[in-house]
Amino acid sequence: MGYASKEDIDKLYGTDLLVRVADYNKDGTPDPDVIERGLEAADEICDAYLSAQYTIPVVPTPGVVKNCAIDIAVYKMALGRGSRTDEMRLRYEDALALLEKISTGKVGLGLPPVTGEDGTTIDPNTKRSGRSFDCGRA
Repeated sequence: MGYASKEDIDKLYGTDLLVRVADYNKDGTPDPDVIERGLEAADEICDAYLSAQYTIPVVPTPGVVKNCAIDIAVYKMALGRGSRTDEMRLRYEDALALLEKISTGKVGLGLPPVTGEDGTTIDPNTKRSGRSFDCGRA
């Protein structure tokens, strides 16, 4: 189960939007495989950001993450149809910006952050490489 579903997109934006962005075969209904690919792409992007602070997948899904996943999925589906709008692009960019803030700890989800084996909180700025660099000294 992903962060968002077809029903979540329907509820937030309506079926007309899904038809506009996911009806690749032009039969008047959204293509399930297109929706699935869009939602999977959104999950992967969300996980990439969220993993810096949280154990993934984040369950239960906070509403803010669900909304980010919806906007990312809609944008990704629209790319294949050429039906992308400036509003879709802006919502996509806003979702990425919010996920970036979550990944750096500037915005929290009200969940415990990732902890190390010894139970200490892992600083997301050093977690990736385990090394720090001082570029200001010779």
